[in-house]
Amino acid sequence: MTRMWLRSLALPGCCGLLFACASSPPIRFYILNEIAPATPVLAAAPATLVARQVAVRLEPVAIAAELDRPELVTRTGPNRVHVAGSERWAAPLTDQIRRVLSDDLSARLPPGWVADPSEPATTDPRRLLTIAIAEFYGDSSCAVTLRASWSLTQPHASSQRGSELVQLPSSSPCSGELPAAMSRALALLSDRLAALIVGG
Repeated sequence: MTRMWLRSLALPGCCGLLFACASSPPIRFYILNEIAPATPVLAAAPATLVARQVAVRLEPVAIAAELDRPELVTRTGPNRVHVAGSERWAAPLTDQIRRVLSDDLSARLPPGWVADPSEPATTDPRRLLTIAIAEFYGDSSCAVTLRASWSLTQPHASSQRGSELVQLPSSSPCSGELPAAMSRALALLSDRLAALIVGG
């Protein structure tokens, strides 16, 4: 009798657990992607100019702590964010941003101007591009705000510093594809950084 009573208590609990698992939303994984430029910067530069340039290497990107997590984070108010438990990055966000920015810059500048960010140790001179992202949010309408500071250090240690603010208006319908809008924001940042590299 005791065994039957325990079995009758356990059955509703098991059913409830199965129901909870069945009702959980599926986990979706997202990546950022590079975007080709409308007009490459100095794509047709003379070979002599290209040869004189010191390649730029993008250093590991720093991002705000509240963004450095597996889940997508969206802004819902001036002091509120939403962490999407079922929508996650397929790889660490810092690594994705560095890869996409490096690829975007390579597409905007002549061959040889952008070094492979994962290149082995080399004695060749490099200009080092350092980026820190303080804000990289979207909302339910796919409006995106990207605020970043940067420094470009020459081989002889002199450097330029500045900051950029990229804002993309909302798009309708958003269809939940916020990472695509975030990729466009990175492409706009790359446009500005490419112009900076050419001028520097």
